[in-house]
Amino acid sequence: MPYIDWMGKGDVVDHHKKIAYKTITCKENIGNKDSENMIIKGDNLLALKSLLPYYASSVKMIYIDPPYNTGNTSWVYNDNMDSPLIKKWLNDTVNADDLSRSDKWLCMMYPRLKLLRELLKEDGVIFISIDDAEVAHLRMICDEIFSKDNFITEIMWKRKKEISNDSNNISTQGEYILVYGKSLNTKLYFEKLSDEYIDKSYSNPTKEYPLDKWRPVPITVSKGLNGGGYEYPIETPSGKIHNKLWAYPEKSYQKLLKNNKVYFGKKDDSIPQRVAYLFESQGRPTTNYWDDVTTNKEGKKEILNIFGDNFFNTPKPTMLIRKILQSSTSKDDIILDSFAGSGTTAHAVLEQNKQDGGNRKFILIETLDYAKDITAERVKRVIEGYRFAGQDKTTLYEKKLTTSQILKPETMGKISKEVNRILEDEKQNYTKIEKTFKDNIIKVIGIKDVKSFKDGIGGGFKYCELSEDIFDEFGELNPKLTFNQIAKHIYFVEFKKPIKKESIKAPFVGTYKDQYIYFYQNKFLKRDMNKLIKEKQNYKTIIVYTSKTTISEDELKNNNVIIRYIPYDIKDN
Repeated sequence: MPYIDWMGKGDVVDHHKKIAYKTITCKENIGNKDSENMIIKGDNLLALKSLLPYYASSVKMIYIDPPYNTGNTSWVYNDNMDSPLIKKWLNDTVNADDLSRSDKWLCMMYPRLKLLRELLKEDGVIFISIDDAEVAHLRMICDEIFSKDNFITEIMWKRKKEISNDSNNISTQGEYILVYGKSLNTKLYFEKLSDEYIDKSYSNPTKEYPLDKWRPVPITVSKGLNGGGYEYPIETPSGKIHNKLWAYPEKSYQKLLKNNKVYFGKKDDSIPQRVAYLFESQGRPTTNYWDDVTTNKEGKKEILNIFGDNFFNTPKPTMLIRKILQSSTSKDDIILDSFAGSGTTAHAVLEQNKQDGGNRKFILIETLDYAKDITAERVKRVIEGYRFAGQDKTTLYEKKLTTSQILKPETMGKISKEVNRILEDEKQNYTKIEKTFKDNIIKVIGIKDVKSFKDGIGGGFKYCELSEDIFDEFGELNPKLTFNQIAKHIYFVEFKKPIKKESIKAPFVGTYKDQYIYFYQNKFLKRDMNKLIKEKQNYKTIIVYTSKTTISEDELKNNNVIIRYIPYDIKDN
């Protein structure tokens, strides 16, 4: 496998293990108070580490839109660590003139991707937006972190329709989305068939095939270099013989025939095809070329509609994230975005839940100061509703012309009169009327300036911030922490799994595979042990976190009790 190296790699490969855990404190509830959605303000590296005790191996889909490192926009390197090289970079603004720009970008991304992988479920998937500047480097570090075997695809998304005439070389219309699974168990869902596709591709039920709409699917295959397929003669109802290479062994073909699922054409003499009913369809596989979703221009319009101003150059449109959600999540999954920006991911999750009745949960992390005033505020307005100022467009006339029509003055004169009549009749009903002629299609569009209230779509979230460290400056457990906060951390350190918060009740922390964990902050005494043994008749092991115990090693061993001493045994790396 190709190996990627860069300046500073040795300092960051295991940096994610050395990051201190922090607590996450929720400051405000928006909308539904029982919502499990969160928007977290804080450094995303620290926030990702601090999420592990709650969400390790729990997130189904991660979408991130990190800095593209093109040199056109600047970003700041701020990961502090004990490395002379990294310390030189600290708080550096990374711009086009920085010769170590890619090294810094890779050092920033590597530990974050490591932690993101730990948060993914075993069948989880990560989507990463990126452009030409770093896509090659990003793919190589993702091959290292997620494994080359778990690479799914590299999507090309057509992010803008226009071709830039001021481009010095080639006008860029697309950008990439890298897709990796956590394991080989990761599977993406098929796309739901549109009504337009169904009408175009499926025939209505017939006397011969009455069960549902259906379409014929070829069952012939080409031999290819490595062979393949099954060769045998098939006789049609009309008596014609077709000797081809078939996709099915003869026994399977006979089963299709018996079940009336073979189509021989209108005259019963064509090469046989399999009858595929609509109700049997899982949909269509998602392709790796996306030109059927909205563009960055639509993302800008969404921000403009909500705030009345544009704060971002290239915000992603909600339809892009919804397409990702539809291909990778089911109705109860957790979605994470650690470069939250304008909050598009949360907006898309709420819209998708409303559309299909889902209960997907989102976790957003935003490092920059606009986390509350823009990221959270956008999601709040989507939930509660907002005043909308924009334009409503109505197509008043549309006609596709042939070349011969365009070349006939008489025809064009009639069309011109028709268009002018529409302009005269409709001018009082619209703020303005636009005429366009593109791809041989003439359009007349009426535009109304609209001021109204956009209804909220419901839902809720908690606005949270990074708070206390688990350990204080002396390396002791932070005295400001609650029992619940310490318990969640202890459980994760012990089992590398998040705990269900409802099971915590001091001194009991939780259980896993007949192992019970308790936390006694001061001393663990013999009477405490006897009480636990009496309560837990069929335990395998009792694990006790405490600062001190007077019980002998032999007695602990005879009763299958393990002592973990705080703070040393919970400083997990």
